[in-house]
Amino acid sequence: MMMLQVVVSAQDHIMCIQTEREALLQFKAALLDDYGMLSSWTTSDCCQWQGIRCSNLTGHVLMLDLHRDVNEEQVRYISGEIHKSLMELQQLNYLNLSSNDFQGRGIPEFLGSLTNLRYLDLSYSDFGGKIPTQFGSLSHLKYLNLAWNSLEGSIPRQLGNLSQLQHLDLSYNSFE
Repeated sequence: MMMLQVVVSAQDHIMCIQTEREALLQFKAALLDDYGMLSSWTTSDCCQWQGIRCSNLTGHVLMLDLHRDVNEEQVRYISGEIHKSLMELQQLNYLNLSSNDFQGRGIPEFLGSLTNLRYLDLSYSDFGGKIPTQFGSLSHLKYLNLAWNSLEGSIPRQLGNLSQLQHLDLSYNSFE
């Protein structure tokens, strides 16, 4: 009788999921990246791209961290539109797009469908309009920072549904 043994070593690497890679490339295509923040987004494995972290077990994208580092000597940021392809990243639990320039666009409502989010930072990014009521569906959210934008209107009562929330910053906006 022959016994087959499978050994997984630390060198084995789970590659990113193809549909999530394609979603990230659609997201990139809708952005203006004049400073090359996304220049590493060319290889076949999106888990190796700058600003991306994946699960070592499943290859799902867990983190998208594209904040502008204001301490860098060379100021680099992204602008443009946040593409709805991000909805493909259903395991995403960390999203940081702070200190970018979204040119007064509204915060996309579809971000409220990323129900695994625990951390969402869109501060200092020149978002306008209202806070999407869909954010009330982010039941795992622990951190929400929307400070220093041009948000207006009233604060949606649906944010009261966020029972896990530990940090909320809505300062320096134009709420009623």
